[in-house]
Amino acid sequence: MREERIAEKSAERAEWRRLYDMIGKLLFDHGLEPSPGNFEMCHRYLSGRDGEFNAMIDRAIAKEGGLNEAVASAISARIDSGLSTDELSRIATEAQGFLEEMSSILIRSGDDARDYGQALADEAAGLEADGSPAQAVQKLVGLTRSMIDKAQAAEDDLRRTEAQMSIMRKDLAAAHHRANSDPLTGLPNRRALDHHLRNAFEKARRGDTPLALAICDIDHFKQFNDTHGHQIGDEVIKFVGSSLGRAASGDVFVSRYGGEEFVVVFERAAAESAVAVLDKIRSAIAARELKVTHTGQSLGRLSFSGGLAALNVHDSPGSILKRADAALYQAKQLGRNRIHTAD
Repeated sequence: MREERIAEKSAERAEWRRLYDMIGKLLFDHGLEPSPGNFEMCHRYLSGRDGEFNAMIDRAIAKEGGLNEAVASAISARIDSGLSTDELSRIATEAQGFLEEMSSILIRSGDDARDYGQALADEAAGLEADGSPAQAVQKLVGLTRSMIDKAQAAEDDLRRTEAQMSIMRKDLAAAHHRANSDPLTGLPNRRALDHHLRNAFEKARRGDTPLALAICDIDHFKQFNDTHGHQIGDEVIKFVGSSLGRAASGDVFVSRYGGEEFVVVFERAAAESAVAVLDKIRSAIAARELKVTHTGQSLGRLSFSGGLAALNVHDSPGSILKRADAALYQAKQLGRNRIHTAD
C-alpha cells in the first residue's frame, strides 16, 4: 500500500512538472512576461478546464499569429473579473485596434520627420550649389510649416486615441466592479471575498498579525420571507447588509456570502474587538421595529446571529470559514440573536 501511494505521488509530481514546463514554453514562445495574470491564463488554457476560454485564446492566436501583452492582459482580466466572452472579445479587439492605430501614427510621424530631414539636407546642398539663399529660405519655411502641421495632426490623433483607451479602461473597471459586487446589496460578493480572504490570510501570516472572520445569518429569515413575501425579504437583506456594511473600513471587509448570510473579515483585530463591533450592530438592529415605508405596516423585530473564528496556527482560508460556520451553528443552538466565538 505504501509503495502504491509513493508511485501515485511520483506520477502526480511528474504531471505537475509537465504542466509547469508547458506553461513556461507558452509564455516564452509568445514573448509574454511571467506575471501572475499571464501564468494563470496559461495554466487555465493548458489545463483545459474551460472550453469557451480556450476557444477565445485560440481565436486570438489565429487572428494575430500569437498572443501579445495587450491581448493577454484583456484575456487575463476575465479570470479576475468574470467578464463575458462578448465583453472580453470587444475589449481585446479595441485594445489591439488602439495599439495598431498608435503604432501607425508613430510610424507616420517617423516617416514625416525623416522626409523633413532629407528635404532640409537637399535644400542645404542646393543652397551650396546655386547660392540663392532667398529661394532656399522660402522653401525651408514652407517645409517647416508643413512639418508643424503634420506634428500637430499626429498629436491630435494620439490624444484622440488615448481618450478612447481611457474609455475602454473605464469600461473594464466597471465590468470588474459588476463581477465582484452583489447586485442586491451592492456589497462585495463571494468571488471578491475569496480573493480578499486569500490576501488577508497571507498578510496576517507574513506580519504575524491577528485576523478574525465572522459569518452572520439573519434569524428566522425563511419564516419572515414566507410571511411577508420575497420583495420584503430582499429589503430585509439590504437593510442588514447596509448595517453591516457601515462597519467596512481598510481593516474590515464586509461581503454577502449568499442568501441571508454575510461574511465579515477583520484584519489586525483580536476576536474580542471583532465581537464588540458585531454586537453593536446586532443590538441596534434587534432594538428596532421594522416597518414598510410606504404603508407603515409593522414587520416586527429582526435579529441576526454570528459565528466568529480567530486565526490560529493550523488555519487555512477554508478552515477558518468552516470554524466560523460551526460557531454560527452554535449561536443558533444557543437561542439566536448573539455572536458566538469558536473554540
